[in-house]
Amino acid sequence: MKMIFVVAVWILLLSCRNSAITKKLKGSDSLVITFNAPNSDSVINTVSTTETKAIQKLARFLDGKPSDKKDCGFDGNMLFFKAGIQVMPVVFKYSKTDCRQFTYDLDNTVMKTGMSNEAADFLKSLAEGKNWY
Repeated sequence: MKMIFVVAVWILLLSCRNSAITKKLKGSDSLVITFNAPNSDSVINTVSTTETKAIQKLARFLDGKPSDKKDCGFDGNMLFFKAGIQVMPVVFKYSKTDCRQFTYDLDNTVMKTGMSNEAADFLKSLAEGKNWY
């Protein structure tokens, strides 16, 4: 019985723990994602949403392990908004399997986090025009 209580408390504590990125993006109500042509600043596709489920899913992807990759380049940007005000821009690279990452500024510190295969697949599907979450 004690063991079950300890495990329940541990799970509760882990589920309540919010990272700095989660706190920063909490309450974001819209998201715009731009996809660039390869090795270019030219935007070839734009996706925007106000669907909370999609915004939260992409915000969770940013909370990955720190990346030590130097310069992977970029495939696009994500712009998170709250009440029409930009909360945070994020640059991402998903097309190069050995250098998938998110780059963003968090409290005046440039952060680079690794991108999971799930995140890369999700972004790729959005770039291809699929808008299911």
